[in-house]
Amino acid sequence: MVRKTSSRRLRLGFTLVELLVVIAIIGMLISLLLPAVQAAREAARRTQCKNNMRQLALGLHLYHDVHAAFPRPTYVGNSSALPGLSWHAMILPYIEQTGLKALAQPNRQAYSGGTPNLILGATRVPIFLCPSYTIDQSSSTIDSPGGGRLAWTQHYCGNAGPKGINPVTGQPYQVNMASQSQGGLACEGVLPYMPNFQSSFNPIPKPASITIGAITDGTSYTLMIFEVAWQGLEVAPGSLRAWQRGIAWNNDSTSSKNVTNAMRTVKYNGGGNYNDISMGSNHPGRGCNVALADARVRFLHESTDLNTTLKPMASRAGGETAMDANQ
Repeated sequence: MVRKTSSRRLRLGFTLVELLVVIAIIGMLISLLLPAVQAAREAARRTQCKNNMRQLALGLHLYHDVHAAFPRPTYVGNSSALPGLSWHAMILPYIEQTGLKALAQPNRQAYSGGTPNLILGATRVPIFLCPSYTIDQSSSTIDSPGGGRLAWTQHYCGNAGPKGINPVTGQPYQVNMASQSQGGLACEGVLPYMPNFQSSFNPIPKPASITIGAITDGTSYTLMIFEVAWQGLEVAPGSLRAWQRGIAWNNDSTSSKNVTNAMRTVKYNGGGNYNDISMGSNHPGRGCNVALADARVRFLHESTDLNTTLKPMASRAGGETAMDANQ
């Protein structure tokens, strides 16, 4: 018996129209999913940033438990222009960096004169870097240790204190600025160079320490650390500098900043405002993470008012009431 051959041939593939339809559908799905993936990645980065700040805040408290005070800038010889080591370097044993702390030399300058501390700063410490600062400018050419290496920066600064007028007392907040250099050094925060005003740097004053007991405005309402990691800081003349670099008496302050400008408004101008760089971050939501003096981490929106909220939160004992802190 002879079978009849079907006049219809079996199709072994897709037509061009079908392929185009499938590609279009896949493209639509990708366009729908990509923002969600990016949002998930940024949520993870923001969470990691909060974890970094939490660990630094706990490290500061562990340091306080051992030394009965928060860390202060190291005192270096008789130079008023060159900074010693930062509080970041002081808390290394309390953030699982004991080996790195062994390399630090507190009695030497942070970055010049061939000091070993300059080489120390060439080590990348991830906990000092905000993962949302994705611009490829995470190192400092200003503090280069030579040999082709660059010193790694840090994105979390201590609260040196506010500048301006205390609304409760009507008096100016204390700022060490005898020579007006780099915006002066605010005194009334949690991690300043000095906890009180001193008009002369001859002889150079030895830094003193802040204790938890000195934060009479309440540890739950006082800033201890905040982000300085927003786009634009990487552009010359160098708003970001090496993490081991501390504070120079009456000069530049890398590890702590004054609170005197609104978020993401002021970067370094190359000479005169280095200590007044604005806090801020690249996190969506237009704001930045801050660690309070009780070690809690909060996100403050960029709209947070400078005078009614940020400055009162930067003052440890001014008697102010911070308003609208988005907490």
